[in-house]
Amino acid sequence: LLGLGLALAGSVGTGACCLAGAGLVALATRASTRQDPTAAYAPPADLAPTYPAPALDPYAEENALGFLAIGDNAVRGPATAPVTINVVSDFQCPFCARVEPTLAQLDAAHPGQIRWVWHDCPLPFHADALPAAEAAREVRRQLGDEGFWRYRTLLFENNRVLDAASLEQLAVSMPGIDLRAFRAAMASHRHEATVRADMLATEAAGGVGTPGFLINGQWLRGAQPLE
Repeated sequence: LLGLGLALAGSVGTGACCLAGAGLVALATRASTRQDPTAAYAPPADLAPTYPAPALDPYAEENALGFLAIGDNAVRGPATAPVTINVVSDFQCPFCARVEPTLAQLDAAHPGQIRWVWHDCPLPFHADALPAAEAAREVRRQLGDEGFWRYRTLLFENNRVLDAASLEQLAVSMPGIDLRAFRAAMASHRHEATVRADMLATEAAGGVGTPGFLINGQWLRGAQPLE
């Protein structure tokens, strides 16, 4: 466990897409609403673009620093694995894409020892990140966790172009996808509230910026090659 933690620490020590100041919660809710999770959403006027966010943070009572609930998130790896890595990521973040080979190397080097848990953190200056997160969650709804992880890989491999047409084209390449249902989910933003709740949970647990990794309660941030 210690060796794995040190290996990932060395591989993700630098390079991140970050938000200055109060962090991600500033984009979804004022600091005061952390004390009253039922308060209305009111983002600071100087932060743009912004997206609508749910007035209630469903994770507010169960989160603490160093803890992230799995919630309605994709998981890969055995539940009995000694190491759980919560991956906080943004599909349009170049550093998130850059760290993917490192994560694959770690997984291959420690077979059956890691449980990976995905957490969405689409940053507001990445215009296509939120739709991409919504698309990935719809693929998961239709094809399960295995389908999600395959689509997630496609998104990172093509993350320079993640407009609506590209998201749909990548979804169509997934065997078993119901294109009509996919289009309906994207048009209605079926999964946006879930993505936004996940962002709030990540901030409550101490995460700021992407990529971020919560390894058995310890945060590591940023990306660089494993070597």
